[in-house]
This record gives sequence, structure tokens and C-alpha cells, in this order.
Amino acid sequence: MSSHSLHAQSLQGQPLIDSLLKELPKAKNDTSKAKTFYSLSVAFAPNDSTAALDYANKCMNISTQAKWTKGVGLAYYAFATVYYKITDYALSLQNSSEAYNIFKSLNDKKNMGFALLLIASNYAESGYYTKAIEKDVAALRIFEVINDKQGLERCYISIGGCYFYNYDFDKAIENYNMALILYKESNNKYGVASVLDNIASVFVNEGEYDSANIYNLQAIKIFEEINDQRELSRAYFNRGNILKKLYDARSAFVYYMHAVEVDKKLGIKMQLADDYGVIGELYLDLAKDSSKKYIISPLFKTDKRSLLKKARYYFTQTLSMSKNEGDIFLLMTYADLASQTEEQLGNYKVALAFHREYMLYKDSIFNDENKKKIASLENQRLAEVKDKEIQLLNKDKAFQASEIKRQALIRNIIIAAVATAAIFTFFLIRSFNRRQKVIFDKQVLQTEMKALRAQMNPHFIFNSLHSINKYIVENDKDNASDYLSKFAKLMRLVLENSREQEVPLESDLAALELYMQLESLRFQNRFQYSIEIDPSIDKENTLIPPLLLRPFAENAIEHGMKNKEGGLIKINIQTENENMMRCIVEDNGTGREVLPVTEHESDKKRKSLGIKIIQERLNIINQLKKAKAAVHIFDLKDAENKSGGLRIELLLPLQQAF
Repeated sequence: MSSHSLHAQSLQGQPLIDSLLKELPKAKNDTSKAKTFYSLSVAFAPNDSTAALDYANKCMNISTQAKWTKGVGLAYYAFATVYYKITDYALSLQNSSEAYNIFKSLNDKKNMGFALLLIASNYAESGYYTKAIEKDVAALRIFEVINDKQGLERCYISIGGCYFYNYDFDKAIENYNMALILYKESNNKYGVASVLDNIASVFVNEGEYDSANIYNLQAIKIFEEINDQRELSRAYFNRGNILKKLYDARSAFVYYMHAVEVDKKLGIKMQLADDYGVIGELYLDLAKDSSKKYIISPLFKTDKRSLLKKARYYFTQTLSMSKNEGDIFLLMTYADLASQTEEQLGNYKVALAFHREYMLYKDSIFNDENKKKIASLENQRLAEVKDKEIQLLNKDKAFQASEIKRQALIRNIIIAAVATAAIFTFFLIRSFNRRQKVIFDKQVLQTEMKALRAQMNPHFIFNSLHSINKYIVENDKDNASDYLSKFAKLMRLVLENSREQEVPLESDLAALELYMQLESLRFQNRFQYSIEIDPSIDKENTLIPPLLLRPFAENAIEHGMKNKEGGLIKINIQTENENMMRCIVEDNGTGREVLPVTEHESDKKRKSLGIKIIQERLNIINQLKKAKAAVHIFDLKDAENKSGGLRIELLLPLQQAF
């Protein structure tokens, strides 16, 4: 599997690094420097992990000091990329998860998608292909929403790879074909060629060598056109494998040697070790080819001993390079083949030494698997012992059969009785639940209608129309038009929001803002107000039951500000914890202790009714969501310990749209 860079770069390798190093002194501010440090870290990651980690640290430090949250996310992603390249998948997973969480808090969907792709790559490299596919699909959904073609291409490639390594070849082909369509649409020749070669690899594993041959040839043609040497090496290597399966030793050798030439030129040591290994395998297979199935080049000496000596030479090369690079899998594979080669040459002591090396590497790789097998064998042995004990204890077979029948009859009677009772209980409970649901749904509907009527109360509508009429009489056309426009918008928002059980916080606050503006105009700006939202709350993505906050704001205006000059109403929305949200409406009005003498009894009743409706709605919310929504009222005191206003705190469950 391969990692996915967070941003596409037009340059790669050393040219990219040189360009970034020139940009660094020109960075105008901390944000620009952090971005450049991030890009340098990702650029250095494939070949110089020490430098890459240093640049990631610099990105983290400068972003932390500048309080640039996105920069911190980029730094975590850079760390994850470096650790992925040095195969420390646990640390890479930890850092990519941190990056994802930060990007999610910022609602940065593109970077969320690429972070998920890197998380998926870490799972895949660790062998958890199902978990990797789960993360890839999550990234795919994000890229579909934002229509990011590059992200979609990488998702399908990654998902196809997971299915390939999980031996689900049909789904691998399906996802590779989706990527192929996207790469062709964007005219990305590199992407098209890579997918074609991946599909060829799938066909090789399915034994469909002719189909593999067709796709691989197309890939090679494109890689040669765009002169991508690194990918050509891989494609040449795959072509050698295909031709070997088709018993064309002559052509297979030619393409293996093409791969060797490229890997030598680029200094890709691990791939070069693999190149030498498969060439050695080819010579060993030719030496074993008693039926002469292979097409052999005149370059090959066809006597068995010469072929075995050639195999020995290439196995020696690959084992030497694998030891330097620490690749245990290659060491295990080619130590075994070297042992077979030496045995056929008659060098039994050397063959035994290689075989011991092979066993050592095999034990290192498959130690956990062997433990599981041993545990399975032990469980099987214990089961057999138990079976023998049971046989000894049940000598009287006739009695045993009779007892079994009797017990079976009793068991069947009990099962039938329990089943009948369960069915009866099931229908009883279902009937009860249906009745309760009808009652509950009716209660919800009635409460919603009450809430809507409270929002559309005649006093507010009359006052608003009176204010509009006043502006018209005074020939104040601008204020009359502005007031009427805001009033109409508010009525439309109230009616729209009342149709839903939950609406985006942004929409509910828009209605509240219009209401506060209208009342401020009506009261001739005798009071000020503010609406503040915690920056961590995503207003578009956070859902809230509609029409809950306005009754408290209305109460603060009607009863707190009526005889108050210089009034202030503060509305604050903040997170309480991971699951709850606290909505605060606070005023510096008269409070509850000193009520105006002129307050009508009908106003008191409407105020009490409003609180009752809100409490009913909170009870419904708690029942539906198993939450602890509540409303708390606090009396505020001034410096002289006199009544100085009210503070309403409304606790609601924190609900995300997605």
C-alpha cells in the first residue's frame, strides 16, 4: 500500500525540495513559514526521515506559537507521513488520527479526507484490510460531497489495493476500474498507467495471464511515453512475472534486466534485491524444467549445472542486499531457494546452512501464527480426551438413549411453552408500544403547535404592525420598509423552522437575530443585545430544536427592559461537554423580585404558559434522545445586593447533522 500526500505538488523529489528551500526566506508571516516547513517535511519523508521530522517539529512549534490550528493539524499529518515511510505504522496511525480530529474540528473536509486515507494506509500495512476499507469509504464519502476528483481517484486505488491483498479480486478490479475512469476523465496518464498495471497484477493472481499481459503492456507504453522511470521499473518487473507464467523465459529475463537497469540507476536497493531474486528463481525453474516447457534464449546455457550456478549467483546478491536493508521476508524466501539450489548442486552442508537461516527467518515472521496453531492442536487434544471420558461414563447405551429421549421430550415441552409465552408477550408488548407511540406522537404534535402559537403571539404581531404603521404615518419610508422586510423574513423563518423537529443552529439564530432587531427598533434602542457563539461549535452542522430560545429573549425584553434605560441582553451559546450544549440568555433588567405594578395578569399567565411549553418540549427531547435537557433560572444581584436581572441557562443535547 502507498501513502497519500495531503496536497498535490507540481514538482517532485529534489527539484521540489530546492524550490521550497528558496521559498522559505521569502515567507511573509508565521502561517507561510509553517506551510513551507510542512511541505519540506513531506518532501523529505521518502528519503531523509531525520530532516523530515525536523521540519515537522518546526511546523508544529511555529503553528502552536501562532495559535494556527490548521498548522498544528498539518504538523501532525507531516509526522504521520514520515512515520509511515519508515514503517512505524503505530505512530503514523496515532499522528494521522490527531490530524483528522483537528481538521474535523475546523470542518476542513478536504484535509479530513486525506487524513482518513493515511489512516487507512496504516491499517492496511498492519494487515487490517477491513478496517482500512472502512476508513477509505469514509474518505470517499467526503470527497463525493466536495466533488474532489483527486481524492476520489486515490480512494478507489486504496480500496482496490485492500481488496487485492484480501484476495477479493472481483472487488479489487471493480474499484480499480472506477479509478481508471476518473484518471481518463482528467487525462492523468500516470494515474491511468498505474491502475492498468495494478489490474494486471490482479489478473496474474487469478491465473489469467493473457489478460494480465494486455493491461501490463498498455501500462508500460504510457510509462515510457511520460518517461516515469520509477514506475517503469515496477511495470517491467510485473511483465517479467507475467512472461514467466507464460513460460517465455527469454522475454521474462529481458524485462527483469530492464528493471535491474532502472533500479540501479535510481538507487532503489530494495527493489533491486527483489529483481535479483526473481532472476535467480527463473534460473532455478529452468534447471528444474524437465519437460522443457520454457522458451529459452540462446543467451542461456541450458545444462542444469550452469543454470543452477546462475541461480546461486543471483540468490547470493539478493540475500546480501536484503541483509543490509533488513528485509526478513526476502531473506526467508531466498534463503529457502538458495538451500534448494545448493542441494541440487550437491553442496549439502551449504544447503543445510541456508535451510537453517530460512527456518530462523520463518520462525521470526510466523511466530504468532505458530502459537495459534499449537493452541488449536492442544484444544483438539483436550477435546479428544473429554470424548473418551464421556464414552467411559456412559457404558449403558440403552439407558443412555432412553434418558436422552426423555430429556429431549421434556426440553421440547419447555421450549414450546416458553415460545408460546414469548410470542404472547411479544404481541402484548408490541400492542402496548404502538398505543404509547400514538399517545407520544400526539403529545409531540400538540407541543409543537403550542410552541408555534407562542412564537406567533398576537401581542408581538400587533406591536410590530403598530410600529410599521407609525413609520408610515410619519412618512419614514426607509424605516417602514426595513421594519416590514425584517418582519416578513422573521415570519417566514418561524414557519419554515416550525416544520422540522430539529433545524441548523444557524437558521434558528437567524430568526432570533431578526426578532431582536425588530424589538430593538420598537423600543427605540433603549437596550443593547449581543449573540455570541463558541468558535468550536459548527453552526451549519449543529442541530437544535427550533423556537426554544426566543421565549427567553422575549421575556427579557418585555419584563426586564420595559422600564429600563441602558438595558443589555446577552445571548451566549457554548459547549458543555462532548454531549451537551449550554444556551444562556442574561439581562440586567428588573428581575423576578421587582415586577412592575402595571404588569397585566394575562402577561403573567402567558409567561407561565411559555415556560410550561418549553418544559414539555424538553421532556419530549429527553424521552427521544435519552438526554438530560433542562432549563435553570438564576436571579442576578447588583453591587448593592438588589435584584439586577435574570440569567436563563438552557441545557440541550449536542447533535451533529453528520
